[in-house]
Amino acid sequence: MKRLAIPLLAFLLGLGAGHHLATRPDIEAEPIRAFGWVDDPGAVQGVATERFTETEAFRTPYHGPDDVFLWDACRKVTGDRLPPRDQKGVGSCVAFGTASAIEHLLCVQIANGSREEYRDLAPEVIYGGSRVEIGGGTIRGEGSIGAWAAKFVTRYGVVPRGLHGSHDLRVYDEARCRDYGRHGVPDDLEPLARKHPVKSASNVRSWEECRAAIRNGYPVAACSSQGFTMTRDADGFCRASGTWMHCLAIVGIRGGSRPGAFLLNSWGERAHTGPRGLGDPSPAGFWADAHIVDRMLKQGDSWAFSEAVGFPARKLNWYAGHVRPRGLRLAHILEVHPCVRF
Repeated sequence: MKRLAIPLLAFLLGLGAGHHLATRPDIEAEPIRAFGWVDDPGAVQGVATERFTETEAFRTPYHGPDDVFLWDACRKVTGDRLPPRDQKGVGSCVAFGTASAIEHLLCVQIANGSREEYRDLAPEVIYGGSRVEIGGGTIRGEGSIGAWAAKFVTRYGVVPRGLHGSHDLRVYDEARCRDYGRHGVPDDLEPLARKHPVKSASNVRSWEECRAAIRNGYPVAACSSQGFTMTRDADGFCRASGTWMHCLAIVGIRGGSRPGAFLLNSWGERAHTGPRGLGDPSPAGFWADAHIVDRMLKQGDSWAFSEAVGFPARKLNWYAGHVRPRGLRLAHILEVHPCVRF
């Protein structure tokens, strides 16, 4: 839990970050939804080492389809889209957006033949690690910076959901998330995280870069102050409106007469209403027009991830005891997914 010095601006901008909240005025019973992105260009500048424009993925001519839905890789790997995530009342959107992007990256890797198995990730670890191990614990209140989350997952790594010694990370816990955000990642979890680093995080600052990233299977965690309406239109788009200090995962793009990106939120499946639009995406997100996405990315704190060190695939094949009940032959089989291209 080493603390590092950061610019004073990050501290000042972080005051009260956890109090940037959104409500659903049309549904009184809907709980308060937290934001949590801290805008600090100085901190981003201190982390950014590579623009996506400098990558081979951006420079190589593209001849594939205009519409790319990374959740199709999730369907091939898990049988469905990934479940909606909910940060609840904690200002941990940066950690959730980063975790969702990397989860989709893992699915893309497996769908393309990587001999790994999919595991949900624990955003609490990314939240604490970004704020303390990378940020030095200097943000007062809640929230984090996209660049810090990107630096944590590349320098330290990610931790899957599960029971890890005395740490029960099987389900999201707001109290644990806040605790990690104050004190950092427990020392005995850091070696586990280091087994699963993300090898590359590139700064994305335009629609063109984002489109190239998604076309190559690299999800983007997008941090910005752009807000949106909560109701999707007939095409599944939410209209730009207001201010959200927020991070969302970009996991799909579309072309045609209305190009745009699918923004995966971390407010559960009931936050947004209306038709989901092209590709049958998650109910937890919405489409946004390309020029709006470009404006978001130009704020400078968005990141495309590649080459996550995942979880080795295990072939489990055993029977339920020596006596087979009627109709029960195999208790559990987990096979390695064949090489497929989504």
